[in-house]
Amino acid sequence: MRTPHKGLSAKQEIALELVICGMSDGGIAKRAGVSRQTINTWRNHDENFRMLLAERPVALREQYLGELSGLVSEAVGVMREAIREGDMLIRLWAAHVVLRMWGLQAPVPSEKQQSSKEIINEFLNDMIGEVAQEQGIYGTK
Repeated sequence: MRTPHKGLSAKQEIALELVICGMSDGGIAKRAGVSRQTINTWRNHDENFRMLLAERPVALREQYLGELSGLVSEAVGVMREAIREGDMLIRLWAAHVVLRMWGLQAPVPSEKQQSSKEIINEFLNDMIGEVAQEQGIYGTK
């Protein structure tokens, strides 16, 4: 159950929650039992509504920041496991992701959306080419 904010009516509180969820003004108006113009007026001219609308995402972010930090730690652990214990394709993919996240490897430009198999094949071909070049099997590119 939501806690009403000082200065907001019950309908405004409903509207505030729905705006934050990304619902259209028409949908919000139906759910809150007001006109679409009323929603528009609250969004654009009601200072209290606008202030709370701006503050709500910040408050939610702060509320979940600790939980998200824990998930980031878990995600890093999963990547560590994948790099150390996965099969070679998984290890290469995980290493590639980590390098890209830290800006040590540029994303591969693509004209069309590639499947994961195509991405892995392209990555492996690039890696094999680099190793072959280092070993003197191929000439310079």
